[in-house]
Order: sequence, then structure tokens, then C-alpha cells
Amino acid sequence: MRRTPCMATAMVIYLYFIVYGMVVIIMSQHSSHLQLQWGATEGQVLQAISGVGIGKIIGPSFAGFLSDRFGRRLSVLTGLVMVMIFLGGLLVSPNWQVGFALALFFGLANAVGDTGNYPTLMEIFPKVAGSANVLVKAAISLGQLALPLVVTGVAAAGIAWGAPMIALIVILAVLFAIQLRAPFPDYRALAAAQRAELDAAAQAAERAAAPAARSCVGIDGAALVLYGFCATAMFWLAQNTLPMLGVHLAGMSESAGRSLVSSYSIGSFIGVFVTATLVARFVRPVTILSVNPVVAGLAYVGLLLSTNPGAFHACAFVIGFSAAGGLFQLTVVVLAEFFPLRKGVVTSMVGLASGAAAFALPYVSGLLVGDASNAVSSYRQVLGMGVGVAVAAALLGLFVRYRHQHILGSARAVTEPQVAPLAS
Repeated sequence: MRRTPCMATAMVIYLYFIVYGMVVIIMSQHSSHLQLQWGATEGQVLQAISGVGIGKIIGPSFAGFLSDRFGRRLSVLTGLVMVMIFLGGLLVSPNWQVGFALALFFGLANAVGDTGNYPTLMEIFPKVAGSANVLVKAAISLGQLALPLVVTGVAAAGIAWGAPMIALIVILAVLFAIQLRAPFPDYRALAAAQRAELDAAAQAAERAAAPAARSCVGIDGAALVLYGFCATAMFWLAQNTLPMLGVHLAGMSESAGRSLVSSYSIGSFIGVFVTATLVARFVRPVTILSVNPVVAGLAYVGLLLSTNPGAFHACAFVIGFSAAGGLFQLTVVVLAEFFPLRKGVVTSMVGLASGAAAFALPYVSGLLVGDASNAVSSYRQVLGMGVGVAVAAALLGLFVRYRHQHILGSARAVTEPQVAPLAS
């Protein structure tokens, strides 16, 4: 990536996503503490986590419009404040119902922040938008790798379990102060330039009497929204159930089960850089969408068939590498290639599907697990869901790839100038 006037803004966004990687798994990592604080069952904690998904479903209904209408900075700052409120509330929440409401609020924060952060990165690095957005997943993976180690270290040192949450609130406050003054790209000028290029290309096609296939929201948009659901489901299921899967299906201790998330995060971190390199130099983002779900599905089958802790670590690594190596981010990029003029709304569309998955998977898992009285059977059913969504993602990926080739051919998506103009 070449240096731009907004490089510092981009770096702060990546730092935020490291923190976000910790926050998004903080409830599952503290499941036992929350059970005690709330007087709740294991299944009720999972159901509380599902509130994130409802927030991510509601948020896109207004977040994308606000980002495109009032600017990226407002969305970024609002998201930061909302995450701080979530963490503070979680520390004092009295029961799992309040925990559910807080999780819903965090889902809203995620939707609002995403419609500011993702478009900003695409506008700062327009020539390498795919790689820029995939690196978000690297930042998230760093956070998810670090938190289990932090939680284990805090427990070993006898420090209060809420201390990491307080530290994260302080970090988010610092990021807010920086982004309050940081430069952001002039997204309106970029959109106008891109519209002019598209209009010129359309006129050239008409003069050459070349029939132009057009993207269709009802076909291409719907397929990618469904893909966004499946892509999120594949990694959301893993990052929230791996600890208990290890405990109940592989005979691991609770701390050893938490370490499966670290293996998953290492796979995700490595997968991000492999994916970013492939997308930047060798393949188009749409190709990754059709291949990675197959690999993730095989890993879920491995978890379903094995009871060996080592095999669980290997499968967790593979799921992280393939399902959490940037699929969601590439879905946003591919959807923006189909519909390039509304990046905020595009992010909201995929965010809506992501929210539906973030609600449905933990909620159904919670219903299946209940009080864990028949944990082995219940968690095998949870893994069966993982296999199912991976198969659906693979089929949708093949369809999207066919449509992409039919509509866009071998030409790269229209891009804006390398250095984005600054907003006033």
C-alpha cells in the first residue's frame, strides 16, 4: 500500500479492529464468570451472545444510509462510544437478560462502526481495496489470539476478571480522541469520480454496440447477502463454541478448551496474509469465495468425527485459516464490485446477513445445548450446523463466481485515484 494523507486514519482503524477482535469473543471467553454473575446456565450465556446478531440485523437498516449521508467520521466515532458502553455495562450486568440487551447494543455498535470503517479503508486504498479490507481480519485475529492468553494470565495472577474490559475501554477512548481530528477521505468526491468513469464506460459500450450485462440486486445482491450469512456463520460458530466443544467432545479442561480459540486465531491470522497476497497478485476476490468454504466444511467434518485434542487444534486452525481468513471482508469487496456507487449501503447489506448469522447460530446452539445435560449429542448437532452452512457457502460461492464472470468478465472493477482527496 502506498502512503496517503489518511494513512494514520487507516492505522487507527486497524488498531480498533484488534480491540474489536477481543470484544467480540469476550462473553464466550468469560462464560463461567458470567454464569456465576447472572445465575445462568451455559445455554443462557450462548443465548445472551445471540443478541449481538439482532443488533447487527437492526443496525444496517439505518447505519449505511447515515454513513453515506453524514460521513464516515460520524459512524466511526459513534461506533467507538457504543463499544465502550457495552464493555462497561457488561461488568455490572445483573442477569442474562440484561446481558442479551447489552449484546444487542454491541451488535448495533458493530453495524454502525463497520459502515464507517470498511468504506473508509476502501476509499483510502482504492487500488487495493480487497487487500486493505482483508487486513482487517488480520487485526481481528490478533485480538482473538491475544484475549485467551490475557484471560488465562489474569486468572493465574488473581486479578479481577473484569480488568481487561476496563483496559479496553481506556484504549477505545484514546482511539476516539485520535479519530476526532484525523483526516478522512472526501467520499463524495470519490463517488462522483467513479460515477463519471462508469458513465464513460457505458457510453463507450453503446458506441461499440456491445451489449452490457448488468448486475441485479435481486440476483447478485441476494446471492451475496446469503453468502455473507454463511460466511459469518462458519467463523462465528467456531469462535463462540470451540472452548466447550473441546471440553465436551475431546475431554479437554476449560483452559485447554479456550486455547482452541488461539489455534483458530493463528489460522485466521496466517490465512489473512495468504489471502491478501493471493488477491493482490494472483486471483480475484470472487475466486476465494468459492474455494474456502469447501476447506472449512472438511474441517468441521473432522471435528465431528474426532475426539483427539490434537486433531481439534488442527481443525480449529484450518477453520480459522479458511473461514476467518477474510471471507466476510472479500464479500464486501465483491458486492462493491457489483454495485460500486453505494459502499456504505453495500456494507450494510452484508452486515445485515452477518447479523442474522450472529443471532441465529448462537441462539440455536443455546437451544441445543440447554443446561448441557446431554452435551456430547448437543455439541455434535452444533457441528452438523457448521457442516451445513459450509456446504451452502460453497454452492453460493460458485454461483457468484459465475455471475461475476458473466457480468464483469476479466476486467477489474472500476477504481478511484490512488490517493483519496481529503474531506473538508
